[in-house]
Amino acid sequence: MLKNYITFLILFLSNVFAVAQNIPEKDVPFLQNYLPQDYGNHGKIWEIKSAKNGLIYMASENGLLEFDGKNWIRYRASKGFTRSLHIVSDSVIFTGADMDFGMWKKNKRRKFQYISLYPFNENIGGVNEEFWGTYESNGKIIFVSHQNLYCYFEKKLVKISAPTSFLESFQVNGRIFLADEKKGLFEYKDKKLQLVFAYPDKTPFEISGIFYHENKLKVVSKDQGIFSVNNGVLTPVNTDVSALIIKNKVFTFDTFENKYLAFGTILDGLYLTDFNGKIIKRINKNAGLPNNTILSLHYQKNGKFWMGLDFGISYFDLKNNIKYFQSRNNNFGTGYAAVLKDQKFYLGTNQGLYLSDWKKIHDNDDDDSFKILDGSEGQVWALQNIDGKVYCGHHNGLFEVNDDVLKKIYDQHGILCLKKINDKYLLAGNYNGIAIFEKQGNSWKFLKKMRYILGAVSQILQDKNGDLWINIPNYGIIKFRLDNNLEPKGRQFIATDRLKGNFPSLFADTKGIRLITSVSKYDYDSSQKIFRESGFSSHHIKVKNISPGFYQPVILNSQYGFYSVNNGFAIEKFSSEKKTAKFSSYLLFRNAQAFNNESVIDMIEGEKVPFRYNNLRFSFLTPNEDVVEYQYFLDNFSEKWSTWSSKNTVEFLGLKEGTYILKIRAKNQDQISEIHYFKVVINAPWYRSYVSYIIYFFLILGMVYFIKKYNAAKLRKQKLLLLKKEQNSLREQAEKHKNEILLERQKQLEVEQNNLRAEIRSKTIELATKAKDDDDKNRILYTLSEKIVELENNPNVLKIRLGEMRRLLKTYLETEDNTFEIQMDDLHQEFFKNMKKRFPNLSIYDLRLCAYLRIGLTSREMADILQVLPSSINVSRSRLRKKLNLLPDEDLYQFLIDLG
Repeated sequence: MLKNYITFLILFLSNVFAVAQNIPEKDVPFLQNYLPQDYGNHGKIWEIKSAKNGLIYMASENGLLEFDGKNWIRYRASKGFTRSLHIVSDSVIFTGADMDFGMWKKNKRRKFQYISLYPFNENIGGVNEEFWGTYESNGKIIFVSHQNLYCYFEKKLVKISAPTSFLESFQVNGRIFLADEKKGLFEYKDKKLQLVFAYPDKTPFEISGIFYHENKLKVVSKDQGIFSVNNGVLTPVNTDVSALIIKNKVFTFDTFENKYLAFGTILDGLYLTDFNGKIIKRINKNAGLPNNTILSLHYQKNGKFWMGLDFGISYFDLKNNIKYFQSRNNNFGTGYAAVLKDQKFYLGTNQGLYLSDWKKIHDNDDDDSFKILDGSEGQVWALQNIDGKVYCGHHNGLFEVNDDVLKKIYDQHGILCLKKINDKYLLAGNYNGIAIFEKQGNSWKFLKKMRYILGAVSQILQDKNGDLWINIPNYGIIKFRLDNNLEPKGRQFIATDRLKGNFPSLFADTKGIRLITSVSKYDYDSSQKIFRESGFSSHHIKVKNISPGFYQPVILNSQYGFYSVNNGFAIEKFSSEKKTAKFSSYLLFRNAQAFNNESVIDMIEGEKVPFRYNNLRFSFLTPNEDVVEYQYFLDNFSEKWSTWSSKNTVEFLGLKEGTYILKIRAKNQDQISEIHYFKVVINAPWYRSYVSYIIYFFLILGMVYFIKKYNAAKLRKQKLLLLKKEQNSLREQAEKHKNEILLERQKQLEVEQNNLRAEIRSKTIELATKAKDDDDKNRILYTLSEKIVELENNPNVLKIRLGEMRRLLKTYLETEDNTFEIQMDDLHQEFFKNMKKRFPNLSIYDLRLCAYLRIGLTSREMADILQVLPSSINVSRSRLRKKLNLLPDEDLYQFLIDLG
């Protein structure tokens, strides 16, 4: 697994792309193949060119293709095959096709529109013109068919007929050459064809390419090799590649970086050589091409070399320091581990342990150099050079490797990783924990199995503090320290199930122990005892088809690192110099859309979109660049720049109306691009637009006016109604007042009547009492008169009758007369009721005393009436004050008057 790379990690992280570096000889780069179904079944690709912004354009059998590294866009205009193209700028492309040539020009929405410049709509003399060459020279656009050359300038066409038939055309150092079928090679110059040389002995001579070297014009023939042109004479040039290109027939040719030649053959793929014909790379079907016939070549300034094949498209990166070894015909399988020792390269795969000479593995691509070691059949998980010996962690146990001989030293199944912790002990992670080995002599002997550690241990690392870190896939990370008995103490478990990405793997660098997943990197936070995300992981972009979990190189030596890739392995050559990656492509906005649930509209920079499309989607990239991260910020929405990510699309949902400016920048390792801007304005909804506000203003004014008029009319109506109500109310009040007066008068009369009745009653009682008194007096006087008469008539009974008269008078005088009390009680009945209601504990005597006090009688007068002493009246007053709950300073008389 992953190990032994800490020392060289900084070298690994340095940029491996060098603009001016030499092509590594014999290395096999990673080939990216696209089959016709990948790009819309557009058939064969006849010419490939790249624009300054990094976009690739291709002339295909079914139109013009555009490729940005991720997406294919197809344009179709001419009916026939598109044969050639020339890129004037990022917005203007000229193409030649069957019976047509014309110009592609981008409109304001950055979409190509085609304008045909071909003046003929029918066959010329029964011949269909096919335009295999499109060039630019001194501002003029040149279109070349087999029959004619057309020069387009200032909307005018000039036609020059071929001497016989133009088989090929070329542009070299700004000069345009045309190979005639019989006459020889011509140069188009000053609107004329000038003969450069005639074919030797007037025999057929097919030219596939032209280049300059050492100020001499040289031509590459289809099947006769390379020739130098001197004063119109062809001289063969013998090089290492000559015999091969004669045998395999050159169909297309190109030069690049003023250093290298590229021969695309019909039978054996591609040969890359220097100008002296020394073969640097040979790439054919055995190296991974879909087929061996190369129809078109193009070298892009970022180091990618494109090939249009008879079936499909391929490219490889010449400036990539990673060399790929693919297992073909199942000859060695997928590499999982590697060790370089004494110029011997040990490769552990899913099929066993292989051995190869390092010089052979580095200098050629002959897969037969790998030989499997006897007894190693099966899965190899780990290889490590420990104390000058190679140890192999195998499914069947742990082996010691001596040259090409394996010696088993431990038979526990599934040794996944090895870690020497000091000069005495070796730890071996396996399918079920950790085995501990002790150094005995020159070898390692099994000591014991470590307790408390269970599960498949795929990694063991040790930090600078001596703590051990182990990785148990699908479980987590465990950190601990070994005690003197080699037992784990202070175990700390760190879960990995919530990390972004898959297949977490430990690694160590100057920051300490860190962790990496398929999409992100993490630093260990010792205070919180968790891993925190620290950045984007670009390994899956840098290394193609990398195996899960192999995110860092296994260091072979100071110059090379090993990667496990699907069905093979890769070797990276480290650069000794710190180089800054430079963008060779421009950061582009590829698509900008506003959308809702029903529809989508494409936007241009600065466009205003309706509010119902207040969801925005942007896609952007640096075309055909690898290991690029992007960062964005949306003015009026974002609070800070986003984190760096390889994701090149972003969406913003539910935006408010306003002006938004999306800022995008790209990072290629240490290089950060300039910020690119895209402005879009989301209009307010119709009910919040300026026009709506003006309408609202006038509506409000109108409403205020009409409300005012309505209120005025309503007020007048209300005034009339109020006036009528007031009149009616006055009438009602007058009637009511009149009735109240009558009622009050009636009540007054009733009161007066009652008073009169009471007075009459009182008078009647008084008269009755008086009459009774008078009657009593008259009766007594009559009795006394009879007694006196009797005395006059009978003096003898004087004494007796005088006694009777004396007793009669005494009886009358002593008889109690309650007339006054009765009258007082009758006059104060209401007063007595009120007093009795408020003070239920008052006696009849108390009530009469209250009445006497209320009418203002003195204590003596009350004593005479009640026939008691005046002092008794004072005592009765004091008791009465207590019963009435009067304070000492309250006036009894005023209190009784207030009670009324």
